[in-house]
Amino acid sequence: MRLGRNFTNLLYFEYLSEADKRRLELGELSVADMDATVQVTAKGDIARQVQVAKAMGLDHVELDGAVPNPYLTFTGEAKREAKSAAERAGISLSLHLPYTYVGAGVCAPDEIDRRAAVKLHKRYLEFASSIGCEYCNIHPGVVPFYHASGKYFDLIRASLVRSMLELGEFAAARKVVLHLENNTAFDAVFVEPEEISSVIEEVRGQGVEVYFNFDIGHWFTRADVGKPVPDPPEKIIEEIPDGMFKEVHLNDYVPGKRIFHPPLQEGLGLFKRENLVRYAQLVRDKGAELIVVETAIKTKEQVMRRNEIMQGENGFLRTIFG
Repeated sequence: MRLGRNFTNLLYFEYLSEADKRRLELGELSVADMDATVQVTAKGDIARQVQVAKAMGLDHVELDGAVPNPYLTFTGEAKREAKSAAERAGISLSLHLPYTYVGAGVCAPDEIDRRAAVKLHKRYLEFASSIGCEYCNIHPGVVPFYHASGKYFDLIRASLVRSMLELGEFAAARKVVLHLENNTAFDAVFVEPEEISSVIEEVRGQGVEVYFNFDIGHWFTRADVGKPVPDPPEKIIEEIPDGMFKEVHLNDYVPGKRIFHPPLQEGLGLFKRENLVRYAQLVRDKGAELIVVETAIKTKEQVMRRNEIMQGENGFLRTIFG
């Protein structure tokens, strides 16, 4: 298996002005403010993400298409430069498609909304193909809580299947493999592995090859909505049918505190080292080709030791994944 990273906000600090760096260090600028200030610029610097991944001994970079992002405004030259940087470094690429605002409408029961979301995602798939991405990852959309069951759910599930059929075929024609990722428990629908697996099986049954990007950290959020997590928590992977995986997301979650994506080597959430060892074997047995780590930083103190966090986590994971 290859090991990669979605850098989320780990590289953002360097893009701040000197004045804003001092403000963050003094606590006058929050981490969220940092993210909002520089994320478009940082996401657009694909060459740097590739360079950092190469220096860390990683194999892959997943680009973060969460909005806002700059990707649909890339010039032809910028696309060629991004593709060339990755090829020179021997780093493969994937793109996480946007999952909020318009992009969240892929399961909308109204066809006008659904088609708008699909049209947007096609533009991102075109971009991904143009820079040589091998995979793209999409969320199943979000709905009002009162659409999360009964006939409403039947409608949104049917809409998601239509979107995956259309987007999966569109992606395949551009040599990109489309993955569907599970939501968090706070999104109310498409949280459980069987919900995603059944959609994928239905789409495959109609001749379109798509895959399941299982985000186990997302699944751990069920602990904060009154649902059990097995012991050991990675045992859930055994329930997912074989042949569903190519890329999977790896991150942790801290129940009670609702902390997403803490550094894995710190063992703050449900994943301890022994769990990760078992996780590695389980996803390998299920056919996973690529593990994408999604650690993010949340506090000023973490920003100040961001390189230590990345290097420490990378070394920790290499002892497990090789």
